[in-house]
Amino acid sequence: MSESLIAITMPKWGLAMKEGAILQWLKNEGDEVKKGEILVEIETDKVVNEMESPEDGRLLKKCVETDIRVPVGSLIAVYGNENISDEDIEKFISEFKENFVVEDDESGSEKDKYEKITLGEIEINFSKIGEEKEKNILFIHGFGGDLNNWMFNQEDLSKDYNTFAIDLPGHGQSSKNVTDGSLKNMAKIVNDFCAQNNITKVKLVGHSYGAGIAIQTASDFKDLIESLTLISPIGLGNEIDSSYLENFITAESRRDLKPVLEKLYNNSDIITRDMVNEVLNYKRIDGVESSLKNMKDEIVKSDLQNNDLKDILNLLDIPVSIVWGKDDNIIPSNHSEKLNEKILVEVIESCGHMAHTEHASKVNEVIKKTN
Repeated sequence: MSESLIAITMPKWGLAMKEGAILQWLKNEGDEVKKGEILVEIETDKVVNEMESPEDGRLLKKCVETDIRVPVGSLIAVYGNENISDEDIEKFISEFKENFVVEDDESGSEKDKYEKITLGEIEINFSKIGEEKEKNILFIHGFGGDLNNWMFNQEDLSKDYNTFAIDLPGHGQSSKNVTDGSLKNMAKIVNDFCAQNNITKVKLVGHSYGAGIAIQTASDFKDLIESLTLISPIGLGNEIDSSYLENFITAESRRDLKPVLEKLYNNSDIITRDMVNEVLNYKRIDGVESSLKNMKDEIVKSDLQNNDLKDILNLLDIPVSIVWGKDDNIIPSNHSEKLNEKILVEVIESCGHMAHTEHASKVNEVIKKTN
């Protein structure tokens, strides 16, 4: 294939993604596109999100129409020099299609893409991407989430790190028998997980409740933690939308759950029907409701936050970065004020509680420079 032409392909966001559909092109044929600019809006089974251009180049050809689902790795666009002939472009496309092989899925099951380990009476489900790198990253999701919340982060950062993402107890495919949702208990589980995976140093990345767990882990197991990147963390102020936690637990239908999930995002269009259905199916599993209630009671008391982690965070002698969506409806972004001046704080405009989903590339850059 021509070395002067560049293939732009359907990205793989998370281990479970097999295909995607372009909802909207944000660039036109003939446009010069810079790396990092938004190229298209893509819908997967789990989420709708924008794809940034992976390269600089001129968009010569769009290869996929909107609303057509294509496998991961399929050619969606061609970049190149404006002087390249239509014949050469068509030849490039034809050769790509002839050589393209759809990603093999021998297992046929999303569950087979993950691993499990047993820690006492708790079984922890996790994914690992990347091998034989010098440094490790461990992702800890928030209340009601799972390891797939990191689909836009884990794959990208695995180019430079061994990356691990866990389902916390009570979540995802981990055990649903949480009786102690305290940060200290969860921090011990994180430490035990690392020990079983022979991880002696790790960069922790945590979101919301998971960020509180990350702070507690760094305080209780100082020799293990290399740095912290915290996204909308609990524990740095009193205010919290406690109704979100309660309504997440009690919602029993799509009509009830969708407005709850919409609180997480600045742009609620990111929420797909499949996402809502997946959360509903999770909530119907035996043990989930009681586990979530036990964790909620550790997060809030009398509609205010139950944990004060600001002094602990300010005393940590490791690099710490905090990312907050300016329009966070769950925990206000002004909780990032009055922290140790060594702590890097980045507040992102037009962003809600899920910065690692809505502005993944910015979050990934913060993680990389937190050393």
